[in-house]
Amino acid sequence: EGLIAFSNRHYYDNELLTFPSPHTERGATGGVRFVHLPDARYDKGDTRTNPKEARALVAELVQRLRTPGERRSFGVVTFSQAQQDLIENLLDEERRKHHDIEPHFGDAPPVEGEPVFVKSLESVQGDERDVILFSIGYGVDETGSVSMNFGPLNREGGERRLNVAITRAKHEI
Repeated sequence: EGLIAFSNRHYYDNELLTFPSPHTERGATGGVRFVHLPDARYDKGDTRTNPKEARALVAELVQRLRTPGERRSFGVVTFSQAQQDLIENLLDEERRKHHDIEPHFGDAPPVEGEPVFVKSLESVQGDERDVILFSIGYGVDETGSVSMNFGPLNREGGERRLNVAITRAKHEI
């Protein structure tokens, strides 16, 4: 990162966007990973959420929180408020089922000062975590169409919001 930061500052006018390294001590699940859910659908007309994506993300998060010896902090960034609300609700259900994950949400999480958070793209600012999980939410709808509306990403400065969200990850996205 130090070498890239120098080049970015001196040659690219700080406009070069960088991601965490794809190689970490976790091996194949390294720095940046994309999980494709081919049969997930964005409910454009009713809830404006992607329930299958939300369930998959919550399952991944809960599994990682329940991994013995896992000493990572986690944050979830959603591309919409509706998807944030859905994930928070699903996560609350899992917290009631799995009391062993509760310390990750309290005042004394395994990584000091870094409890799990769930925030929309517009509200994530200075909260760094070891691992950031993104829930895009938008995608193929029930008719097989993809709208070119990606919420706050389409608005003025959306690319800067995304860059801020990505740079909240210390080790993995």
